[in-house]
Amino acid sequence: MAGSQLALIKNLCLCYCDNKPEILDKTVNTVSHLLHSEHGNIYQDDIRLLDKIWKHFQKYGRNHEMLRFGQIYARLNKLKVLKVRLETLQFLYALADTASTEHHYDSISRPMPTSSASSFDIPSFSLLSVQQGSSNTKENGFSHNSSHIKSSTSLQKLLHYTNDDENSLLSKTHLHSTINNNNNNNNNNEIEHISSLKRDNEESRILRELLFGMQGIETPRLSTNDTNIDRCTRSLITRFLECGWLYEKIRKIINTPTTSLVGQAFIANLSSELREYHRLISVIEQQENIPGMVSLKKLHVWMCTPIQRLKCLAAIADSCQGKKGGQLLSILYMHSQHGDSLQQSILYPLLYNCTIPIRDMIVEWICNGIINDPYQEFFVSTDKMISEEKLWYDKYTLRVPMIPSFISMDQAKKIWITGKSINFLRVVCKDRTMLQINKTPASSQSLFQQQRSTEFQDMIISIYNETTRYLRSILDDKYQMMDHFKAIKRYLLLGQGDFIKYLMDLMENELNKAANQVFYHNLQSLMDAAIRVTNAQYESEDIIKRLDLRLMYVSPSELGWDVCCLDYKFDGPLRTIFTEENSLRYMRIFNHLWRVKRMEYTTCGVWKQLMKSSRQFASIPEISDMIHVCFIMSNEMTKFVQGVNYYIMFEVLECSWSDLLNKLMEAKDLEQILEAHDDSLLKILTRLHLDGHETSQELAKQLRCIFDLILNFGSIIQRLIQCVENELQARKPYQQQHYGTYTKTVEPDAEVRRFHTILKPQLKTIKSDLHIVKKAFRDAVLKFLQQLKFHPDITLRSLSFRLNFNEFYKVSSTSKSTS
Repeated sequence: MAGSQLALIKNLCLCYCDNKPEILDKTVNTVSHLLHSEHGNIYQDDIRLLDKIWKHFQKYGRNHEMLRFGQIYARLNKLKVLKVRLETLQFLYALADTASTEHHYDSISRPMPTSSASSFDIPSFSLLSVQQGSSNTKENGFSHNSSHIKSSTSLQKLLHYTNDDENSLLSKTHLHSTINNNNNNNNNNEIEHISSLKRDNEESRILRELLFGMQGIETPRLSTNDTNIDRCTRSLITRFLECGWLYEKIRKIINTPTTSLVGQAFIANLSSELREYHRLISVIEQQENIPGMVSLKKLHVWMCTPIQRLKCLAAIADSCQGKKGGQLLSILYMHSQHGDSLQQSILYPLLYNCTIPIRDMIVEWICNGIINDPYQEFFVSTDKMISEEKLWYDKYTLRVPMIPSFISMDQAKKIWITGKSINFLRVVCKDRTMLQINKTPASSQSLFQQQRSTEFQDMIISIYNETTRYLRSILDDKYQMMDHFKAIKRYLLLGQGDFIKYLMDLMENELNKAANQVFYHNLQSLMDAAIRVTNAQYESEDIIKRLDLRLMYVSPSELGWDVCCLDYKFDGPLRTIFTEENSLRYMRIFNHLWRVKRMEYTTCGVWKQLMKSSRQFASIPEISDMIHVCFIMSNEMTKFVQGVNYYIMFEVLECSWSDLLNKLMEAKDLEQILEAHDDSLLKILTRLHLDGHETSQELAKQLRCIFDLILNFGSIIQRLIQCVENELQARKPYQQQHYGTYTKTVEPDAEVRRFHTILKPQLKTIKSDLHIVKKAFRDAVLKFLQQLKFHPDITLRSLSFRLNFNEFYKVSSTSKSTS
């Protein structure tokens, strides 16, 4: 008995598996497990189980099988052979649920259909479809089936509406015979029959009119205000005519001209949906020709899902009007993020087909650097009028509103940078090497379903990494980018100390002249001499050729110190990194550093002059107090300049340079290199109060005032030394006359007159100027420290403490105010 049962199971499973032996064993095991499992009868009657089976068919979209099952079950009810009908249905349901679950998980990885129409084996708008079959054609000329519908109609009512043609004809014959018998027996029944026929004729007329109205055609003979039609029928008519209004709305949007590839794909999908709707109407029209097959109530049941589908399509089409490219895709993606499975089934094919043009543009851009965008839909735009020098900055721009919402900003920037890198290599670097990258495009579905698949992300990352890696190698190996960064640090940022010091010594006499008397060729020869003598001679020939001098615009009362600056020339791809704007920034930084170096050079020169002339000062006791003040001021100014210079060279330049090197080593693409470079320059300009901010302008103005006072102090010292030298020269004859001795008690009248008329007024003027410079310098430094104390940058606030760590200026100011 067991053997015969196993044979029956195998025969059943072989039919179930469509005669595929490779999956027979697995199916037999599943069926055997279900037969021998103790699951009991959990359903009280057929209706609950049938409702469960109906929902199962709906869940997996098996609409045709659902209605076929309804027809078979209707026939099965008339047969008395099967005694355990409920248990048999429960077993088949358990078997179908197992198989459908496996089929569902297998279908997740399948690609999205290429068009929305391909998902309709039978139009999802209708409950009916016409299938030409040889056997049915001979008997009736056509057959009808029912399609998927979502309504609250009970399963019993659905089964009543979906009997096959044979049962329908038999029931109608029985109805006519019953009416004839009743007419012979009772006149009242005849009257009821006549009224029923009238109602059927009226309903047939309404149905024929509705078929036109549902296609957007005006139906004057059908009005919802007709008093001869009952209120329930008028309500149904209004609902059916809504289909026509929605259809006409979608049709007008389809007929609107569009200049967009994505828009054309969207219109094509809408047209496909309307063709399915026409197919539904034609099926209903064919069924309407059969008496009793179509009624308003049946049509209401059949049109529940189509009406919802039309509403969804109309809402989507209305919101997408006037949009194109990424904006249209963003709207579709927003509508697809919905819990309604019907709306998702509409939107996913739409998204799939509309994403194809953008996907092709992305692949063409990141693989070949070409933008094929005739209607300005792509989120990367190009300007063909931009020159090669501005290719990276201005030729290719990112259109943020055109980025689809399912593409992140990070992905969009990587796509943008990858295409720019390819064009930069070809146009600016003159490199046309074909990169060995995987050019297999990602599926369109992977763009808007990135939670399920990383195919699109992997494609972007792989091509981005390969392209940017090659560009970085070209910049480092062929164009020596890092060497030029280091050269700028050594020369424009005064990092090469021996070269800068020797250059200032050579140029001092030239730079002390008026600015209009300084000539480029004289300074150029001095710079060449400094290169030959210092360690700069060991630089590469390319760096030495790029190092140059520049004379800025000459204004009145300026010296050569104010118009002379070092320059570094760039060409080729380096012009993209070191742009003209960045060159001007470096010039501003160099001028500031050059001015600070000049102050350091001046204070050191003053100290050397004072030390050198100290013995001469000792010969004139009248100026001892003045010399003491000079030494104090010299030390005070030297200390201030050294503090500022230390802050600039170490806390600003060295720290910024270290951060820049780290960022350059970590940078993967040219955009990151440019951002790191710009951030470093901006940080230096801010900390050197050269960024143009109001607070920085006040600090720069105050520091310039302090530097002017230091230069005035240097000129006063020179005047004092010159005065002392003249005085000693004038005293030589008198010292020789008195055997080299000089005393005030024996000085003649002429010498006294010369002292009071010449030396004393000069010393008085110098002393007065010295006092003014001393007071102005301390006040200026105090004000500068007060401004630093409240600066938002912490490094500048720390500079205030460094310059006045012992509160010398505060004590000095307090003592003066007290006195």
